[in-house]
Amino acid sequence: MRLLHTSDWHLGRSLHSLSLHAAQEEAVGFIIDLAVAESVDCIVIAGDVFDRAIPPIEALRLLNWAVDALAAAGVTVIITAGNHDSGDRLATYSGVLRPGVHLVGSLASIGTPVTIEDEFGPVLVYPLPYLEPDVARFTLGEDGAPLDRSHEAVMLAAVDLIRRDRASRPSPAPRAIAVGHAFVANVRRSDEWTDAGLTTSESERDLTVGGVQVVPASVFEGAGLEYVALGHLHRGHEVLGGRPIVRYSGSLLRYSFSEAEHDKHVVIVDVGEPGTGCVIREVPLPQPRPMSRLRDSIEALLSDTYAHAREHFVELVVTDDAPPERMHARLDAAFAYALTKRHEPANRVSLERARGDARGRLPLDVVGDFIMKVTGREPDEEERAILLAGYEASR
Repeated sequence: MRLLHTSDWHLGRSLHSLSLHAAQEEAVGFIIDLAVAESVDCIVIAGDVFDRAIPPIEALRLLNWAVDALAAAGVTVIITAGNHDSGDRLATYSGVLRPGVHLVGSLASIGTPVTIEDEFGPVLVYPLPYLEPDVARFTLGEDGAPLDRSHEAVMLAAVDLIRRDRASRPSPAPRAIAVGHAFVANVRRSDEWTDAGLTTSESERDLTVGGVQVVPASVFEGAGLEYVALGHLHRGHEVLGGRPIVRYSGSLLRYSFSEAEHDKHVVIVDVGEPGTGCVIREVPLPQPRPMSRLRDSIEALLSDTYAHAREHFVELVVTDDAPPERMHARLDAAFAYALTKRHEPANRVSLERARGDARGRLPLDVVGDFIMKVTGREPDEEERAILLAGYEASR
């Protein structure tokens, strides 16, 4: 069976007020064409198909077009709700969809697979919508007792429902895949993640509950899964190899400058005959244009040094000691897609230092210290004269 794994389309999202609809349309069209050309049996979108619970009409139309095109090509479509989507809203469509199209948002569906047949028998695909701990701990708890208030606890309970369903089937158990939306990391305990070198992107919504948002990848071990298709983190990467392979496909586009270095792709997963595991292949996604984060003096930014980034989406940080004249206009003239521009002197001292004690000090000295913190230099004679005049007037 050939699976196409994608996630985090965030249809309806903009980039610093710039509409990304045309770029999303191109990327979604690419995925449709790829699924047809590669004879994909099933496509899974692992959450956050929309950027918000009530998406704009053009986002709805784009998803409808994609689902219709894929279904018409005979591709099974499985879409799970992410933390940006409204699971309940997605679930309301489940009763009116054509065969082969599955929108999963209800927690009641956990443990019930979508079955796909190939020449070696059935493959069970278990969709897991985003599990909000404050809701799922009551839904998935047993005998009226809620689970611990953590992402790890609710995911463990969901995977246990998958184990029970597989155990109820005749031996040998069919091959199985899970589709989830969570912050999963290759750690043994959820409180270890801060030491594991893990980073998130600025466009990912924080999932922290009780100070912890991570689910250890080990929760999927021993459940008889071949592959776990994940969504939420926008950088495509493998979390766990072996069996199961636990992997993020990454987002459809670069949705923040923290993703400037990300290579966006979808994952083609070939599930072979029982016992042979999966073969993984990444396919790059088209992006509207490159993305760069540039930090330098304004003269350097306007020089040929950065000519290569003139047509990129750019974040510009000007490091001159004083704010340059007409900074924004000059940068806009050189960079057609300058989405953010700000002035941060290179020698500025961080304002995060502990507050000083002003007791017994001259007010002008205190103000001078503040100027030093902000600009990285002492006030000059003209500025001192202005400060002195202000101080005298206020007295």
